Amino acid sequence: MKKYRFGVIGAGNMGTAIAQGAVRAGLFPPGEVLLANRGAQSRAAHAAQGYAVTGDNAAVWRDCETVVLAVKPQSFDEVLPSLTACGGDKPLLVSIAAGIPFARMEAALGADTPIIRVMPNTPLVLGMGATQLVKNAAATAEQLDRVRALFDTMGVTVVFDEERMLNEVIPYAGSAPAYLYAFADALVQSAGAHGISADDALSLVCQTMIGAAHMLLRREQTPAELIRAVCSPGGTTIEGMKVLEAHDFYGMIAEMCDRCIDRAYALGK
Repeated sequence: MKKYRFGVIGAGNMGTAIAQGAVRAGLFPPGEVLLANRGAQSRAAHAAQGYAVTGDNAAVWRDCETVVLAVKPQSFDEVLPSLTACGGDKPLLVSIAAGIPFARMEAALGADTPIIRVMPNTPLVLGMGATQLVKNAAATAEQLDRVRALFDTMGVTVVFDEERMLNEVIPYAGSAPAYLYAFADALVQSAGAHGISADDALSLVCQTMIGAAHMLLRREQTPAELIRAVCSPGGTTIEGMKVLEAHDFYGMIAEMCDRCIDRAYALGK
């Protein structure tokens, strides 16, 4: 029997947020969670919150029922070999690394390792994430359901049958916050040029984004129909839309998404 129910290798911002979300949801107490981090200061902070801590990744792999692998994709070649030498029953592995395919992890850990790849985005730390999941052949449907239930407590989830879809979906959830922040930043900067304070502009832009998102989520009108509803003929909004059209806004967005997806595939090679 494993000593801990849940563990995180690479307990940085996202890995810690996942563990904290599980604890907040009452899935298990912090004492049943083992967090691995290289930094002594981070380990001390986690220990003060009641979590078990370690600087040894192998200890998490060996002692936990479910292990979240939250290291950067560039660190996989360093981390995976340290886990292969561990004996005993293999845990359920939950990987949140973009672009790293099952085949690469199975080559190091064995094809019999149950793995669920998860693509969360940063709003997860507020309990408002958008997460996508897919399981490998060794993972059971029950294990997938259990992991999905965990991430359901931190936002919305979507399950895919094909692994490649985790690359295809990246620009629309995992990377999308950065693109939305860029749009908000551009609006705030423009507002400053017109005498509106950055704080006031950010409040207005953020509330408008929240309201627009709720309008979209009602699904009573398509995005195109909602655009037309705001763009009165001869009015102000349509003049701004003409600028976006002149600069091929939709084409720019499509290219942005394609390049993001291409990079995800490149990371997996």
